[in-house]
Amino acid sequence: MSDTQDDITSRKGEHIKWCLHEHSQSQGALFESVQLPYRALPEIALKDVSTETSLFGKTLSQPLIISSMTGGTKHGIEINTNLAIAAESEKVALAIGSQRIALEKPEALKTFEVIRKHAPTAFVIANMGAVQLNYGYDESHYRRVVDMVEADALYLHINALQEAVQPGGDTNFRGLIDKIIQLVQKISVPVFVKEVGHGIDLETAQILVGAGVKGIDVAGVGGTSYAWVEAQRARNDDFAEWFKAIGVSTEQAIRDIAPIKQSSLLIASGGIRSPIEGYKAHLLGADLYASTQPFLSAALKSSDAVIAEIKNWQKGLQIAQFVTARENW
Repeated sequence: MSDTQDDITSRKGEHIKWCLHEHSQSQGALFESVQLPYRALPEIALKDVSTETSLFGKTLSQPLIISSMTGGTKHGIEINTNLAIAAESEKVALAIGSQRIALEKPEALKTFEVIRKHAPTAFVIANMGAVQLNYGYDESHYRRVVDMVEADALYLHINALQEAVQPGGDTNFRGLIDKIIQLVQKISVPVFVKEVGHGIDLETAQILVGAGVKGIDVAGVGGTSYAWVEAQRARNDDFAEWFKAIGVSTEQAIRDIAPIKQSSLLIASGGIRSPIEGYKAHLLGADLYASTQPFLSAALKSSDAVIAEIKNWQKGLQIAQFVTARENW
């Protein structure tokens, strides 16, 4: 456990600031080579188009996961409350920011407890870094983060590049595969594995599928670069430039992993800034899509702003399906 309590709180606060900076975003449009199969005569009615899907027994209004953001900071209660209210109202899935801070700093627990207070029936995904298995954490700690928010699933985030650039990062990834396999077998809820903005390669995906992981969130190059964020925190302009776009692009990761995913869900994230990009990812083989940045901006305003953003995404997806003659997701 390399962070002091003050360090981890400060770091999470800085993450919010730098993630909202325009230069944290990778350059270039996603899925430029993917065209929606437009139909001039779709032969369906817009009102009959359904964007609903299901996720481990819960119905979602659209295939959207509001992705991992924060907790444990002065903004944590506000952000998580607004997200939870909106997720419950609009029936979308909500992934929590890393909860390790609440294990190390009990007063941070209140920033996560608001989730189930305001979203009693939403599909909620707990979250903690896989590398902590090499830093004194075991199955009991991951059970605690699941119980903390009465989660329906658990995200294990893998973030080798972020940790390497981060000042004081946890960089011992040796032997982690076997520990992840053991954890997946012991945790009672479905385990998803996600990167944090630098993508999951095919070889790693094959290992995860073989381990019984229920979902792979590619979190590829194309959106927020956590290498850039950490380089800003470290005031290292060279690292910010060198490592910003290192990794696997979101599009390439989806193309590579879709043929081998078997029964695992494939989740597209990393630069998904609209339902059109999410729909294009679906055409390549993704089952759902996740996004953070548009909803973080809204969550800093109000729950109504988040709800409005979610509604806009759903309407956009419905129109996209309509003009491609897809009555169901």
